[in-house]
Amino acid sequence: MHFFQFIAVQTVLMSVVICFSFSNALSGEQNKSLESIISEMLVSTKADLIEFRRDLHRHPEMSGKEKRTAGVIAERLRSLGLEVQTGLGGYGVVGLLRGTKPGPVVAYRADMDAVPSDAPDPVPFASETPGVRHICGHDVHVSVAIGIAKVLASVREQLPGTVKFIFQPSEEDVEGAKAMISDDVLSDPEPSAIFAVHCAPLEVGQIGSREGMMLPGLDVVNVTLSGEGDLEAAADKCAQIISGVSTVGAMLHGDESAAEASKENTEADGFISADVFSSEHNPAENQWIVTGTVRASSDAHHSRARKSIEKGLAAMEIQGVSHELTYIDRAIPPVMNNPALVRRSNDVIRSVLGDEAIRIIKEPPPYFSEDFAFYQQRIPGVMFFLGVSNEAEGIFGLPHHPMFTVDEDAIAIGAKAMSMLLVDYLKTH
Repeated sequence: MHFFQFIAVQTVLMSVVICFSFSNALSGEQNKSLESIISEMLVSTKADLIEFRRDLHRHPEMSGKEKRTAGVIAERLRSLGLEVQTGLGGYGVVGLLRGTKPGPVVAYRADMDAVPSDAPDPVPFASETPGVRHICGHDVHVSVAIGIAKVLASVREQLPGTVKFIFQPSEEDVEGAKAMISDDVLSDPEPSAIFAVHCAPLEVGQIGSREGMMLPGLDVVNVTLSGEGDLEAAADKCAQIISGVSTVGAMLHGDESAAEASKENTEADGFISADVFSSEHNPAENQWIVTGTVRASSDAHHSRARKSIEKGLAAMEIQGVSHELTYIDRAIPPVMNNPALVRRSNDVIRSVLGDEAIRIIKEPPPYFSEDFAFYQQRIPGVMFFLGVSNEAEGIFGLPHHPMFTVDEDAIAIGAKAMSMLLVDYLKTH
């Protein structure tokens, strides 16, 4: 080999070595664990997410009035480079995050409306809207979803498929999910699964789930009383009949001895939770209208409750008073978690947060329903309970309680778990 040929070959080999080394370094950076990238980003963005949540908390909006909330969400999603749609089902917002590789479509839902509450807000960033507060944790739900969108947008080059973020209005009045579905939120593109979290009084760092019924369905009971007799007495009797079918009603009213017996009944036989939320006199029509709800742990318990109410009303004898019953079965269907998705999701969450993070919910809580169920009627889905309590700090995150507060560490924890869950879904489907 001539000297100049030797020099040329050496130069080529050196170039190859340099290129190979650079390629390895680049590959190493690209293959850096998505979990570590997401974890690092959530550490750096945690304070921003907490401030975002506090802004929502200061400016709560009732069902169907979420104009400001929707605007703030849409602005944040656009800043992350997502495709944004607004005005779905009222003030609903959708953000599309498209990965750079082909793959499935998966949806993530966060509800965003607040509820009426005249109780003092016990946090320094208290609601500035009189009589309205975020005491169901929807400000946290939205912040978790924004956190997911932020970290996944930063790694979109590594994502196959699309994440559809659904920010839903009007969950509290049970109109939002149906309205967004009517506006084709589950189309173009059509997701093959949907996930969500809901604040719960589990310890922060814990995430709860169960296969099958996660939250019960809800029946609406409406009794119209008419006539010249004692309508108020009839209304009181009617309320007793509705509430009386409950096997867990004692727990609602703080009777400890009855609650213990009721607890035993619930564990053995399931539950019926019935309550009356309005009893109104309409003197113009000479009527009294009593409206209640029934939640139950199974179809058989729903049926038992209805038959008991019908039987009680038929036996009600108040002279000069007649009644008309309107009974709406499953006005809200039960939240039914897809078993296969629950099992896979729990494996992912364990790998991200550790074994101690998983809480298997033995029985669905009897007091709450959720319109997330309407999405699950169309596509498989899972709702998780996100722990927001912190016993050591005196934080007890029971939704709708007047003193509802949250440990805000839950926002980053939820965003991390759900981000990795969505990445896993995209890569395995």
